[in-house]
Amino acid sequence: MSRISVVMIVWNEAHRIERALKSITWANEIVIIDAFSTDETVSICRKYTDHIYQYPWEGFAKQRQRSIEHAIFPWIFSIDADEVVSEDLKHEILETIHQEQVQSGYWVPRKTRYLGRWIEHSGWFPDYQLRLFQKSMVLLEPRLVHEGFSVRGETGRLNGVLSHYSYDSISHHIDKINGYTTLDCPQKIVRRNNKPVRWYHLVFNPLSRFLRMYLVNRGYKDGFQGFILALLSAFYTQLLYAKVWGKMRAGSADHSDQHR
Repeated sequence: MSRISVVMIVWNEAHRIERALKSITWANEIVIIDAFSTDETVSICRKYTDHIYQYPWEGFAKQRQRSIEHAIFPWIFSIDADEVVSEDLKHEILETIHQEQVQSGYWVPRKTRYLGRWIEHSGWFPDYQLRLFQKSMVLLEPRLVHEGFSVRGETGRLNGVLSHYSYDSISHHIDKINGYTTLDCPQKIVRRNNKPVRWYHLVFNPLSRFLRMYLVNRGYKDGFQGFILALLSAFYTQLLYAKVWGKMRAGSADHSDQHR
């Protein structure tokens, strides 16, 4: 009989982690990788598992790699502290891993709760995430932000929903945008092959992002929340390009100073 480890990386998640833990009590093992939380995160986790390991924070990808290494069962499901496994998804996971013919990994649809509303458009649903996979087949994509998993072999899709409670408020959303754009900035420079940022990138790229999310992806059907999401998505793009410009300008200045 196939058995499964559910893995999670955490840091100061006491205000919301119990909701996630309650949704995975069916797992054969729960593995927590904690970055030395200073709140009650670890004590809450101890109510659900003894498999808690602490490491200094070295980035999302490194922490996720550690969670995989500590898991002992052949199947792994990865969840974040702001997510909840629905009953339908739980049953589908358990049915899937016990089938004779299985894929290397499975994509799971994720639905986000934003400012009191489930987002069903805006390009946010179904937000498929590769979360269920065989440990022997998984590979980690080592990006600084928006890191993810991939697998060797074929993948399938599940229908049960992974609920996502990502943002507590607009202020929380903006704080995340600031953090993520800082992490994404060096990667963006590489993706652009060090091409300079022009004024029109800060005007038209964010505008394009807003129109695509709000009109093309029908964000208007998500009510005022959809408008805010499109607006903040455009802000993400604008802030990212601004940080790329600032970092490249600082790098050019340092390079010039070295040759004086």
